[in-house]
Amino acid sequence: MIRTKRRGFTLIELLVVIAIIAILAAILFPVFAQAKRAAKGTVAINDAKQMALGQLMYATDADDNFPLVAQYDSNWVCYPWSYTQQPYMKSWGVLLDPTGPNDLVNSGSAAAGQDLALYGLWGMGPERLTTSATAAQFTFGQQPQGKVMTGGQLWSYDGIGGVAVTAKVIWSAWGYNTGYYSSLTTTSIANPADQVMISQAGNFDYMWGMNPGLGDFGNGNDTPDNFDLYFSGCGSNAYGCAATICGPIARQRDNEGTKVGFFPFPGAEPPNFPLPTGLTVWAGTDGHVKATPWTQLMGTTIPISGGNRAIKAFWPSGS
Repeated sequence: MIRTKRRGFTLIELLVVIAIIAILAAILFPVFAQAKRAAKGTVAINDAKQMALGQLMYATDADDNFPLVAQYDSNWVCYPWSYTQQPYMKSWGVLLDPTGPNDLVNSGSAAAGQDLALYGLWGMGPERLTTSATAAQFTFGQQPQGKVMTGGQLWSYDGIGGVAVTAKVIWSAWGYNTGYYSSLTTTSIANPADQVMISQAGNFDYMWGMNPGLGDFGNGNDTPDNFDLYFSGCGSNAYGCAATICGPIARQRDNEGTKVGFFPFPGAEPPNFPLPTGLTVWAGTDGHVKATPWTQLMGTTIPISGGNRAIKAFWPSGS
C-alpha cells in the first residue's frame, strides 16, 4: 500500500496570497468608487431632466410662464418652485440628488416649506426686480472669491423666476418685494439653450432674494460669489451648518469631499482658497440637461450695454 503525503499551504504562501489580494483591492476600490460616483451623476442628470420637463409642462398650462421661485403666505409657510410643480414631477424622490448630502431631515416630507433642506438641493434664480436689490448689487465679483474669476470686474446676472409675497413674516421673504411678480415666459428667453432654468444648489432660490444686506455671514450681500446659511436651524439647510455658495453648486465629479460646491468658511483671502471644483448639473430653459464645470458655467460672459459684461448662463435678455 502506497501512502500519499498531503501537504498544506505554508505561511509564506498564505502571506503572498494575502498581499496580492490587498494590492488588487487597493487598485480596484478607487475604480469602484469612481464608477459609483459616475452612476450617481447619471441619476442626478436624469432627475434634472424630469424636473425640467415638469417646468415646461407647468409653463404650458400657465400661459407660457415658468413657475414662481417661491410663494410666501401670511402663515409662515413658504412654497418653493419644486413644491408647486409636484403635480408635474409626481415624485418627491426626484429632489433627492444622490450626489448631495445624505443627512437631510424629513426627506420624505410633502409639507409645504417644512423641509427647505430637501427643496434646497436644486435651485432656480429669481428675477432681480422681485427683490429690493439694485442692478449694481446683482453683480458677481463683489467678494474676493469672485474677483479671482472676474479679474476685479463686476459681472451682472439675473434669473427667470417670479415671486408672490403676501406678507414678510418669514425670514427668507424679507429681501423680496411684497406683491405678485410673474416669472418670465419660455418665449422671452433670448438664448434658451444657454440660460439656466434650474441647477444643483444649496438653497431653492440661490439666496438671491436675501440681497442686499440680509445674509448671516460676510457683508450680507448674497451674490453667487458669497456664502451663507438660509436659516439658523441647521436642519433647514441642505448642507446643515456649512455655509454654501449663493448660486449653483458643483456636486458632480468633486474632489473636495464635504467641501464641494462651497467656499471655505470663514472665507480666506486669495490665493489661499480654492474655487469650487467639479461639475454643476443644470437644465436650460429649452429643457436640455448637461453637467458643466462650475468655473465655466459661472465664468462664461457676454458683453452688455455700457461696456459691461454679464454671466451668459444667467442673463435672460441675452444682450
